[in-house]
Amino acid sequence: MKTLIFSEEKLVERCLADDRKAQATLYEQHYADLYRLGMRYLSDHQDTEDVVIQSFTKAFKNLKAFQFQGQGSLGKWIRTILIHEALKLLQKRKAFAFNAPIEEVHVESTDLNALQAMAAQEIVRLIERLPSGYRTVFNLYSIEGYGHKEIGEMLGISESTSKTQLMKARKTLMQNIVNTSHYGSQSI
Repeated sequence: MKTLIFSEEKLVERCLADDRKAQATLYEQHYADLYRLGMRYLSDHQDTEDVVIQSFTKAFKNLKAFQFQGQGSLGKWIRTILIHEALKLLQKRKAFAFNAPIEEVHVESTDLNALQAMAAQEIVRLIERLPSGYRTVFNLYSIEGYGHKEIGEMLGISESTSKTQLMKARKTLMQNIVNTSHYGSQSI
């Protein structure tokens, strides 16, 4: 199918007019980004597919409520829907592990070069392997830009728990990066 080229504002207008080609265009333009985002939170293909579909369904159903705020605002709005849908799934399954123990991580400054040598996809895979509580807080804070207070409200945890989970996520991620660089990328 050939993708139609519209501004976001025009694309929303066409989708609201039940233009199936415009709806397909919106889906095609945002699917890959939403899938990658979902995998960062859920680390499971089937769960991610389900949440992506739920997010698009919710987006199309609530498109009248979308307020255009410049190019890129539609994508941000749909990403926010996906994040909330992913968090709802994790909470429903009680998948958060906020009390998971962690060993103290000691990283030598020379090991920080391991991070620079890794491909972005390798780092994403390591993030996906973090325990769900660590991964969720890490994604919300480090990638999405939410503050600890907002994260606490979204997840039903205290601000200090959010901070602790972020610290543990960073330590675990750095240790995994160092270990991966010592043993080669085949361990990913």
